[in-house]
Amino acid sequence: MRACESTGHRCGRRLGSLLSLVMLAMLFAALAWGCLTGGAPSSGLGQSVDAALHDSGVESRVTAVLLNYRAYDTLLECFVLFLGVVVVWSLRPYRPQHPDPPIGSILASLVRFLIPLMVLVGGYLLWAGSNQAGGAFQAGAILGGAGVLLLLASSPLLHVLPKVLLPGAICLGPLFFLVVAVGAMVLGGVFLGYRRETAAIVIVVLEAVAAGAIGLSLAALFRGSRPEETSSAQARTDALTQEEGQE
Repeated sequence: MRACESTGHRCGRRLGSLLSLVMLAMLFAALAWGCLTGGAPSSGLGQSVDAALHDSGVESRVTAVLLNYRAYDTLLECFVLFLGVVVVWSLRPYRPQHPDPPIGSILASLVRFLIPLMVLVGGYLLWAGSNQAGGAFQAGAILGGAGVLLLLASSPLLHVLPKVLLPGAICLGPLFFLVVAVGAMVLGGVFLGYRRETAAIVIVVLEAVAAGAIGLSLAALFRGSRPEETSSAQARTDALTQEEGQE
């Protein structure tokens, strides 16, 4: 019996390896065919984007596409990130944790040096997004990295900030985006259709709110479990945990 099982395992591994090689060969052939054959030359939508850039409220093509011409995609991306945090918090609720061990002086010094620099870089990317490379997602990624560093270093700042504000701040990004989208429609326009005279300020404020929510969402996804609950809710959670342990 054991000999038959080992033979079956070897055959399964060989079959899996063969299928992997076939798929890799097909992928390589498709990429090579696409690179060698090319295609008909096309100017794309660049001319259309440039023609309407003056009415978009910004000078950057990328920002104009992401937050004006195709703002639907950005709205859905914000909600996907928000729903990801909701799912993670639902699967991993708060559980009491043991105190973190003290961090080394090198990591503490590195965090004190990098956090202000990362906040400064994130602010610059947010400000520069209206006329060059940058924007809410780039700034949010930098701010999320700063949050991850604070979590790794067990910064006292995390214990000072009110935990109840974190869920509201994460919800603020997609909620504000949705309010702007519906507000544009209520004022006589279309969904996510900004007026020319207010498009610039709307996009700047929208990017600022979205960047903060994105950074907090990324840090929350890295942490995993949801923030500490209130004392009464935490007491109920601890009691349920003790009952489960006794059972």
